[in-house]
Amino acid sequence: MDTDTRRGLDLWLVSICMASAWIAWMYLEEGRLRWWVMICGSAGTLFFLLLALLEGKLGRPRQEGFEGFLDMSGMITELALLSEEDGELMVWDLYGRTSAVIGRSVKGQTTDIDLAQSHYASMVDPEHAVLNFTAGNWYVEDLGSQNGLQIRKWQDGRIYRLSSDTPCRLDRGDVIYVGMNRLLLK
Repeated sequence: MDTDTRRGLDLWLVSICMASAWIAWMYLEEGRLRWWVMICGSAGTLFFLLLALLEGKLGRPRQEGFEGFLDMSGMITELALLSEEDGELMVWDLYGRTSAVIGRSVKGQTTDIDLAQSHYASMVDPEHAVLNFTAGNWYVEDLGSQNGLQIRKWQDGRIYRLSSDTPCRLDRGDVIYVGMNRLLLK
């Protein structure tokens, strides 16, 4: 959970605790129950308010991933075709999707991630690979392509060649090699 989400949750809990203390004051009869609810509501208000105020100072530091492109605190939401100088030539939005076919559009057949205009389009099959989102993670699978599929993992920088029909879990910062095309997961 990122810092802003935690801070928002803490402030939401502050309002619930404040509301419970106020309701106890206004609607409960004099007695021990009224005072216990007011004390617990006030203590909860102070506790969660303190957490919300300290969240920015105590939260995890931001990590930079692959060559300054990333904030590793989130999920994969984009796929970018990289140039030789690591600039972004094309970007595809993955947010809200469950799958995407990587390939090259030919004669009326389209793909989700179309590399037909890339520098190395001739090395890309019409249906080269597929990205699938399941159980909170993205996976890539080679669809029996002629030139294969490789992954450079951001954790160790090593390049792994994938076997056909064997899914590989992806992390933000990984680079997929489709032929000689490099696709960065952001």
